[in-house]
Amino acid sequence: MNSNHGSKASMALGWRMAAAPVAVLGAGLIAFARLSPTAQGTIWAEDGAVFVQDALARPGILGVFSPYQGYLHVVPRLAAAFVVRLFPVDAYAVAISLLSSLIVGLVAFMVFLCASAISTRLVPRLAWASITILVAPAALETSGNLANLHWYLLWLAPWLLIKPARNGAEGIVLFVVAALASLTEILTLMFVPLFLYQFRERKLWPARAGLLIGIACQVFTTVSYPRSAPFEPANFLSVVAGWFLNSSSAVMFGTSNQIALLILNFGALPIVLAALPFFAAFLFLLFRSTAAHRFVALVAVAASVGVWAAAVLFNFSKEFNYAEFQAAQWHEFLLGRYSVLPSMFLLAILPLLAVALEETSAKAATSVLAVFALLQCLYFFPSFSFRQDGPIWAVGVADARAACAENPEMAAHAVATAPGNWKVDVPCAILRR
Repeated sequence: MNSNHGSKASMALGWRMAAAPVAVLGAGLIAFARLSPTAQGTIWAEDGAVFVQDALARPGILGVFSPYQGYLHVVPRLAAAFVVRLFPVDAYAVAISLLSSLIVGLVAFMVFLCASAISTRLVPRLAWASITILVAPAALETSGNLANLHWYLLWLAPWLLIKPARNGAEGIVLFVVAALASLTEILTLMFVPLFLYQFRERKLWPARAGLLIGIACQVFTTVSYPRSAPFEPANFLSVVAGWFLNSSSAVMFGTSNQIALLILNFGALPIVLAALPFFAAFLFLLFRSTAAHRFVALVAVAASVGVWAAAVLFNFSKEFNYAEFQAAQWHEFLLGRYSVLPSMFLLAILPLLAVALEETSAKAATSVLAVFALLQCLYFFPSFSFRQDGPIWAVGVADARAACAENPEMAAHAVATAPGNWKVDVPCAILRR
């Protein structure tokens, strides 16, 4: 009997280990599919001018620890180095889009793994993991590029901190992933107060130790190489209004244009109504659920508000000054990278509500999950993308290759990327191969 039990346990473990890469690949491909072919083939912002450019210039591994704008960006730099060394130059854009999507798929899998600390049921854990892939604003700017992977790693950070390591191998995984997350995003610092949760529980410390190492490196970097870009004083009312616009409204209405039209036609009423279901769910969790559920609900809402406030306060500009918008400014309103994390953390309340309702009403729990699934699928294909107009990287490389062939003395040729005047100076030595 013991032998049979051990054999079944080994088989179950084997199936789980085999399913993990399949799940990551599937999730990554779903994220990749949200991007149009033009977006897949366009290099975005720092992906080219910073990460690819530096990977071409610095072949050593230490280049992944190079600071940029006061911070470390280890995961994007590692990914750029991987692409530059293993793919032909014509394929850099598609390779970056696909690799970024696979990393997001890995984040989704890690959320699924860590969510077992909240619920052992499959469906709620899949629901939380799906937020990583399907949250409405992601495909507008954030998904499919290296420059915005730090948002997904910030989303993952609190999940890592509440997951006890079941064994030594899982502890190593949690430690490494937490270290990589904090070595990529300095705002993981905001989750250090979660260390107080079961402070003496040793099984929670692998992720905490990894996070602390990365945060220490980030603080040293930002002190040694401070940001060069100053930020404007923030308008408090705009920060508050912005959270509603970029969280509940982003989830409910999906597109910048829809939100702007609703405000122009009906004022603030649609924005308030979009927030009410989430506030109702939050209040229910605070007053009618268990202490564990209350804790998770508080973390989710605090993270949603905190990430939005931190990102905007340190990067405030006229595009965020919503309290002073006139009609012309609303026509230029955009959801973007700052909209994703507030939406994700707020959306996490709905599967949590379903878990809390299971004990009293299975029908109510199913209804909540059905609404959640509808919101997740409704805006799978965005009507607008920041990369929808190119320029297509492979076309620019072909032009650069022709220019290098015509002029044997040319050392490098610029290949345009998005947005605006961003570019990569590709060495002609690579283009002539």
